[in-house]
Amino acid sequence: MDEFSLEDAAAVAILAGEIMLRNGAETYRAEETMNHIARACGVQTAESFVIPTGVFLMVTDATRHSLTVMRRVQDRTINLDRIARVNEVSRCMAEGVVSGRDARSWLEQIAIERTGFSLLPSMMASGIVGGSFAVLQSAFWPEVVLAFVAAVLVRYIAHIVSRLKEVPFIFEFLGSATAALVGIAAQSVWPSVGRDVVIIGGIIPLVPGLTITNAIRDVMAGDLLSGASRGLEALLSSVAIAMGVVVCLTLYG
Repeated sequence: MDEFSLEDAAAVAILAGEIMLRNGAETYRAEETMNHIARACGVQTAESFVIPTGVFLMVTDATRHSLTVMRRVQDRTINLDRIARVNEVSRCMAEGVVSGRDARSWLEQIAIERTGFSLLPSMMASGIVGGSFAVLQSAFWPEVVLAFVAAVLVRYIAHIVSRLKEVPFIFEFLGSATAALVGIAAQSVWPSVGRDVVIIGGIIPLVPGLTITNAIRDVMAGDLLSGASRGLEALLSSVAIAMGVVVCLTLYG
């Protein structure tokens, strides 16, 4: 640990865990990645603990000096590209291809650079998901088009309200309300249009599928605290989606 101090090793590992948790990684994956990176930096032992709102790491060197660090994670999103890139850093360190200092610079670059798609491709992808789900419900082509439009508007609403991080679940509520209004308006103009098909197609991009999957995976892995937290988050998101639809149907349906 002379060339790479215990503090530096802990900083690299905790940064990797923070990036993974912030971008939607499972609990076990974040913990394993932190442990692998810490050991690749030369620590004797590494113990990590991850919950949906924070990462904790304790590292010990050959002289039995130990260090415990934690990092609070408040803002979370879904970015599988960043998770894959952090995994790549971990593999390169385990194979000895990348040094600890280079890995730290690499991780810092991953953390700050902007990834993902711009607004227009995201809106088109959301529309395709909504329209495709309408097709699965044996919808006619006007309903498919309207479901596409509803899902596109939902994605645009997400872009508008993404800055309102202080108000949880507002995006799900407003997005589902937008989809419901599209369905109601479409049926009022064209009575033959199935309102429910349009609404369901519009809210499909809002369904917290990855959160539900991670919650089940965490519970199966024995991470009951993280699994329960993610499951409750998915439940509240689903309630917000349902409330947006119910409010609009009650007022205008």
